[in-house]
Amino acid sequence: MRTRKKTLEKRFSLIEAKGRFKTACNQIFHLLQRLREIKKRYKMTQRSGNRVFRYNLRLKMSVIEGVCYMYYTYAYHKADRIAELRRDLFNDSTTKPTV
Repeated sequence: MRTRKKTLEKRFSLIEAKGRFKTACNQIFHLLQRLREIKKRYKMTQRSGNRVFRYNLRLKMSVIEGVCYMYYTYAYHKADRIAELRRDLFNDSTTKPTV
């Protein structure tokens, strides 16, 4: 009975970790898309020589890059957790999940 409860808890943890991993990957996708848009605007301001807007865009790019790195780290940890739970539940020796 105890092992069944632990197995169920692990399965619920696996489902939750997969959902969080997928959400993190979606956020990374959207952040990278936003970063591409800002880089395009940054290049336009470079050509026009507008220093004020260029500075603001550079700050935005730095913030988005930092948040993106944070999400990469979070997704990496979730992928490790998913692989660990799969090994425990199914004796699965697959690599980390990718989306």
